[in-house]
Amino acid sequence: MSARSSESRIAGVMLTLLLGGGALALVRVLPQRPFISSVLIALMMGSLVVNLPTGHWLRIRYDDPANNPFMPGLNFVGKPLLRAAVVLMGLRIEAHDFGAGQLLTIGLTLAAAIPATFFLTHALAVPLRVPRPLADLVSAGTMICGASAVNAVAPVIGARREDQALALGTVFLFSAVALVAFRPLAVAVGLAPHDAGVWGGLAVNDLASAVAVGAQMGPGGAEMAAASKSLRILMLAPILIAFGVARRPEARAGELRRAAAKHVPGFVVGFMVLVAARAAVDHVAGDLAAWRAILAADKFAVELAMAMVAASIGLNLRVDGLLGAGCRAVVLGAVAASAMAGLSLTLVFLGARGLYVAVFATAALAVAVTFTAFRVARHAEAVADRDQRRRYRAVRTMSGHVRLAPVTGEYRIP
Repeated sequence: MSARSSESRIAGVMLTLLLGGGALALVRVLPQRPFISSVLIALMMGSLVVNLPTGHWLRIRYDDPANNPFMPGLNFVGKPLLRAAVVLMGLRIEAHDFGAGQLLTIGLTLAAAIPATFFLTHALAVPLRVPRPLADLVSAGTMICGASAVNAVAPVIGARREDQALALGTVFLFSAVALVAFRPLAVAVGLAPHDAGVWGGLAVNDLASAVAVGAQMGPGGAEMAAASKSLRILMLAPILIAFGVARRPEARAGELRRAAAKHVPGFVVGFMVLVAARAAVDHVAGDLAAWRAILAADKFAVELAMAMVAASIGLNLRVDGLLGAGCRAVVLGAVAASAMAGLSLTLVFLGARGLYVAVFATAALAVAVTFTAFRVARHAEAVADRDQRRRYRAVRTMSGHVRLAPVTGEYRIP
């Protein structure tokens, strides 16, 4: 990395460090409240900076990244620093944090919520008249990992840049909603911090927001969110293959496998390695002062990194940008996000109380109901297409354009 590129990152990193460090300091002096956390404070501080006149004074302009001195640093905090923090979270996972019942709940939730969200999104796309590629992108971003999934799926299905932009705006909007809505919901239903963190990892769109939501839930929430989100991200590879087979049957199997392999993130592997390292060292030298000092340093580093990541998210929360997504795409994204959040919350809630038969039954019912809705909507769409083909025929105008005209030939559809 050149000295110039390193220098270009300093401004953005220092801005998030200032906001994140300030949030950590504030949360230690403010009265303890269940809804106050360093992550939420850093998020709000970043959002205020970018939406108030300070955004213009500092030249934080996302419509002209070349002239934004903070953009390289914000990108660094939002990707490499975030992934490093997730890896370090592996040292904060103790062996007893995950029981067999909790792993079963996570597995059943992923097995049910991902297809149910896909089916429901595409069922609603028909009456909303949302193009299938856009529905694919919105569902992928909601099911797996936000913008990363949207950008990975777009070339596989041959989506237009316009659809990709709409999907990105939509999934980012509902990641922002989760940052303020999930904590009150978790408290309302009585989820413990660990279970609430698992829910955040299973339901929130992008990695940064999922871990930030988990961090708001209390001790252990961020780590459990990172763990469950990491397992969810691993689903991106089979999802890419499924989309490729369904939307591009002419694509070669080797091409699809290579595309999927590229999206198996290394930070997930690093996280799992440190989880195993924590279990091994705890077993043989868990009481050593040096090991406890390492864990304390790791805890502080993760807390500071997550506050910086939250600040970088806030610095991206421009009001005009959040309102820029298309109306129908926003409605579709709201349904997709609600389905993912609602079903996963129900299953985590039941699993936390040991009702595993109810977890399995609810998961199976959700998939069955949404699949039925999907088939009904697709049948209605096919019937409408057949009716249109009976009434209209394709004609070529004098300018060479192909348009639809009634079979009688009396009028042309503009």
